[in-house]
Amino acid sequence: GLVGAVGQAQSAPGTPELYTDFQNFRTIATVLQFLAGAPHVDPRGWTSLSEVWRRAIGACLQLLSALVPLHAALAHEFVQGEGLQMIADRRLLSLDLVNADGTSSQTVVDALLIVSQLARNSKEYYPMLHQMNVCGDLRDLLACSNANVRAKACNAIGNMVRHSDAFFDPIYQAGILAQLIPLCADSDSACRKFAAFAVGNIAFHSDLLYRDLALAIPQLLRLLEDEDEKTRANAAGAIGNLVRNSAELCGSMLQEGALQSLLGLVISRRPRDTGDPAAVERFAADTS
Repeated sequence: GLVGAVGQAQSAPGTPELYTDFQNFRTIATVLQFLAGAPHVDPRGWTSLSEVWRRAIGACLQLLSALVPLHAALAHEFVQGEGLQMIADRRLLSLDLVNADGTSSQTVVDALLIVSQLARNSKEYYPMLHQMNVCGDLRDLLACSNANVRAKACNAIGNMVRHSDAFFDPIYQAGILAQLIPLCADSDSACRKFAAFAVGNIAFHSDLLYRDLALAIPQLLRLLEDEDEKTRANAAGAIGNLVRNSAELCGSMLQEGALQSLLGLVISRRPRDTGDPAAVERFAADTS
């Protein structure tokens, strides 16, 4: 289908100007206009909509979640078309919508992907995200039973603190950290990866939330032995960021054995045959 084609086109060679076609055909504006005319119901009344409308709204969000990451110009067009306001008005980040029926959770995932991408793109979107009061919804989504939703919520939070500490107070006031930190030990691999990513980004800009983030240290150290390489990298980065801005947590790090754990990670990545120049070169060049 069209959504799948857009996803493939994002990484396909030879299509750098694909986004201009979507601009010329006003695809995002047309989708948003269609959504504006769709029935508006509270998430708890989602099943009162006909199946046709539920499928149509879901397909629209899926298409938008593929277009917004395609190019910054399309992301800007989405925001200019009041796409974020649409997400807020329809409460597409609501926990009630996740549990509405068997497919509505994907609509929430698509809304999270859009929010996450905009936050990742530029801090100029932070004020609009702030006006949406998304932190309360994100806190609730972190605790839901759907692992994919939990993971995408973690990623969105990580991107909301990617460029600055503008969301530190809303994150603190919403009680997000109490839900986020335990996800570093979640049974789902993607949740662990993105939870470590979010904790690391929160710790990057200042030591303002170090005291609250201290509870994450044991989980982060365990993640240094996670089977997923990116999760290990995120955990190592988060540990570094927790001592980046002050010495407040250095004592806790030493007490928990952070130095030994980090050394163990480094040793595990060393080429076994140090006599092989090619192996040494690959190890030295690996910046993942």
